[in-house]
Amino acid sequence: MSRRHWVVTLLLILITSAAHTVIWFHGAAANPYAVLLLVPIAAAMLLLPFVLAWLVVLLTIAGQLLQLIAPIAAHEHMISHYHAMVNGQLFAATLLGITLHYLRWRLQRQELALYALHQRQARDEQLVAIGTAAAQFSHELGNPIQAIQLLLEQSLIAQPDHPELQQVSIQTQRLQQLLNDWREVAEDVRSHRQRSFTPQQLLQQLRDAWLLIRPDVSVTWHGQTIRGELIADRTLLPALLSLLQNAAQASDDQHIDVYYSSSAGHWQLSIINHSEQPEYVEQLGRRLLPSKHTGAGAMLSSATIERFNGKVQWQREQQQVITKVSLPLHQSCPAESA
Repeated sequence: MSRRHWVVTLLLILITSAAHTVIWFHGAAANPYAVLLLVPIAAAMLLLPFVLAWLVVLLTIAGQLLQLIAPIAAHEHMISHYHAMVNGQLFAATLLGITLHYLRWRLQRQELALYALHQRQARDEQLVAIGTAAAQFSHELGNPIQAIQLLLEQSLIAQPDHPELQQVSIQTQRLQQLLNDWREVAEDVRSHRQRSFTPQQLLQQLRDAWLLIRPDVSVTWHGQTIRGELIADRTLLPALLSLLQNAAQASDDQHIDVYYSSSAGHWQLSIINHSEQPEYVEQLGRRLLPSKHTGAGAMLSSATIERFNGKVQWQREQQQVITKVSLPLHQSCPAESA
């Protein structure tokens, strides 16, 4: 609640108090202008946070109740009528407060949904731009690699036992294989080709790949065998590896913990690293952030896992950053679906 909210609250309370005072000395419950006290209630519900708005409503209702004990110069048979007027105003004030509270709550939920949709649309546009650049880069990279391979083959014919040339040849072949893998992944995404595998198979692939790319960072795996199957394409493994890589790069002690379990029909994976995390860690995966460790990678991984009806969340707990991945488990599914 800001200072402006408190100023508006104080102003509405003063207006309500002044109106109650005038009504008290001018007929009290018999004063028909008491219905105008509904205006500050409507203003409070539209302008203030719900706590302060209901404070104004309760003060207004309390002032209206006090009108019942004010002395009224009227015939005895009119007293019940005046009391009924106050009771009607109390009912109207309560109904107005509840109605405006509900409508404003619904409006806030719709605004949050629209904001989330706008953020997701902006993220998708960034992903399209990144994907387009990556496709163009891989296409342009193919020709130089093929030219280098051709030159290496000619050089190896002339010097077949040259050790440096053999090492360069191995590395260029690896680059060519990576490009071929990229084309296969792109084809799977284009044709919506997915397959099923168990969590144990995915975890084993994660362990094997991690030992190859980051043997310097130790990972402790915690969990047990989980029944069920996951359905995804080949982009799931790189997405999970990217999350592990982000955690490893941000870790202060070159160690991360991975916990896996199942809950409510979902496979849960939690990646924990010790680090001085930035304040914007909760925004990871939603948009590009100014982080040298987790920027586009977090956004790409989050979008990839969402394609499989999963979810990625980041949170801070003291000196730890926790990356939580959730993917739906299927009891039975085909080996591959196009």
